[in-house]
Amino acid sequence: MTEPLHAYVGRQAIFDRRLQVVGYELLYRNSDENRARFSDADKATAETMLNAFVELGLDALAPGVPVWVNFPEAFLLGKYPIPLPPERTVIEVLEDVPVTPELISALERYRADGYKIALDDFILNDSTRPLLDLGWAIKVDVLNVAKDEIARQFAELKPTGALLVAEKISTHDENVFLRDLGFYYFQGHFLEMPIVSKAKRMPHDRAALVKILSALYDSKLDLREIETLVAAEVGLASRLFRLASSAAFSLGQPIESVRQAVLRLGVQQVSALIVLVMVAGFDDKPLELARQALIRARMCEALARHAKLASDQLFTAGLLSLLDAVLDRPLHEILAQMQIAPLVREALEGNQSSTASKIVDTVRHQARGELRGGNPVGLPAQTVFVAWYEAIRWADDVIAKI
Repeated sequence: MTEPLHAYVGRQAIFDRRLQVVGYELLYRNSDENRARFSDADKATAETMLNAFVELGLDALAPGVPVWVNFPEAFLLGKYPIPLPPERTVIEVLEDVPVTPELISALERYRADGYKIALDDFILNDSTRPLLDLGWAIKVDVLNVAKDEIARQFAELKPTGALLVAEKISTHDENVFLRDLGFYYFQGHFLEMPIVSKAKRMPHDRAALVKILSALYDSKLDLREIETLVAAEVGLASRLFRLASSAAFSLGQPIESVRQAVLRLGVQQVSALIVLVMVAGFDDKPLELARQALIRARMCEALARHAKLASDQLFTAGLLSLLDAVLDRPLHEILAQMQIAPLVREALEGNQSSTASKIVDTVRHQARGELRGGNPVGLPAQTVFVAWYEAIRWADDVIAKI
């Protein structure tokens, strides 16, 4: 049996002088072990963002406060996208990133877009001085640093007006000294050890993602084709729904279909998500999982037409109806993270008086071969069988094209 795939994110709180949490730094983790082990900083950063923003959700990881994220040079210079919402994100510039005119220009653009810039493990010298005009916050590493040296750095940086953060605080005496010295924010193992959050995640298929990315940038953009391709890549479809229904993008409006999720996010954001998945790495996709999800979606769509319901919304309901089994979580917990349309939610929540819910139940029963005694939606058996047979042919055709 294949081991389940999981998403991990470490987070460590940042406190103000009253010991109120004012932010969380996101840290790369790839297991329950509370340590960062990686050889590729770009891959680690991509995976951390993907897991935090899409799998676990910023509202769950950092309710009401911004996240602080370390970015290596490739992200800062725009080689890879930063899809985190500006109002929720502090971009940390690592100390080993070369300070070049290109970096300064990139940081100016991020700041103009609404991101805040923090200078991590900052040491002031002729090379790093140009960063001072951009730094909203400056983090000073105090681990194993003499008090007189910390005091010297504080005095040197205080006139910049940046918010000064003492990081890697390890003892009570250090914390008292730093507070008395005048630091504004505080972070370290003495105050809080990093905490690892974990969620089950969906797999991805390399060829399908490349094909979707190509279709997104085709001069003759075909939304129906993109909708079909996204629906077949179950992991991406799930992530798009979560992303499009998140507080950063939904504005309180529910999602009705894959097409609406793509339209809401836009080509650039969908492309950014795909690129992020590519940078983070791939997994083998169980094709049977994609096939069953597509069969359910197509069959729900067909039965909805007979019942005179919104077929695109029932397609969505069918697509999402397997998520509880895939993610090993109750469906109501998964749906709570999505701002989906009322009809889609009604279809999935098992309301026995709802025709939409009966359609999903009928499709589930058909998939298990349990329709000998009739079907919940009450349509003729021939209608249900034809919808099921046509859905299988359609799903197999889609899979063959991926």
